[in-house]
Amino acid sequence: MNLSNNEQWGHMKGVAILTEARSGSEWLGSLTNSTGTLGNSAEWLDTINLGFKPKSFDELLSAVIDRGGTANGRFAVKLFPRHLHWSQAKYGADFLAECVSRHDMGLVLLERRDRLRQAISHCRAKATGHWKSTMIGADLVPQYDFAGICQAYFLIEQSYAFWEAYLRIINLPYDHFFYEDLLDDPRPYVESMARQLSVEMPDGEFKTNLRLQRDTYTEDWVERFQNDARSTSPLAHLPENVAPRNIDNLARFLLKKQMRISQA
Repeated sequence: MNLSNNEQWGHMKGVAILTEARSGSEWLGSLTNSTGTLGNSAEWLDTINLGFKPKSFDELLSAVIDRGGTANGRFAVKLFPRHLHWSQAKYGADFLAECVSRHDMGLVLLERRDRLRQAISHCRAKATGHWKSTMIGADLVPQYDFAGICQAYFLIEQSYAFWEAYLRIINLPYDHFFYEDLLDDPRPYVESMARQLSVEMPDGEFKTNLRLQRDTYTEDWVERFQNDARSTSPLAHLPENVAPRNIDNLARFLLKKQMRISQA
């Protein structure tokens, strides 16, 4: 976005998309990003996307606004719960709370109803390292992994539960969407972004170079998983070193205290 320092630290309009991986956020973000006026949505709290490792929280926030911004002075950032945990642990700051206190922030909660297919998609992407359909080798099919799907499923449920609890605590308005409702018509999502950023709704069709990655292997994995789940307990496959999303840990996180991490 190449704003001056004064513009960067002025009161700006932004939107945070609160979700978890494989929720359709990459596809929806590609649509809003194509407009050139609704910010540049991405996982900017992943330093590999940011392009460097900020030395301070202010440097992080400035970089996110710059990378996530469009020329009209709007910015967008996609957040998973782990991004807030990382910011808190690294800089002692709740990234979203700081954004809300310093800028005029809109909030979007994006979920996917079909948790199983989301978990399968997550497991496949993690195994291959290919998170976008545009990446070379995105069509590679890894070996079926019951444990990996279980771990992804637990992670996804924990993430959505975290966002719902977090949003209740901060008590701010937000728009709530489900991926499945937007497949045939994503315009409500784009309209929400435009309204919250005080930008005129773009005309015409929205462009994307992404394609649906779900295929026949997905359905094969769904059937295999459902059969395995009848005879194998998923409790043996809880995610490793994940802080339980209980009230105690959530309160400790929001009060800037160290999370209690379960030991394997």
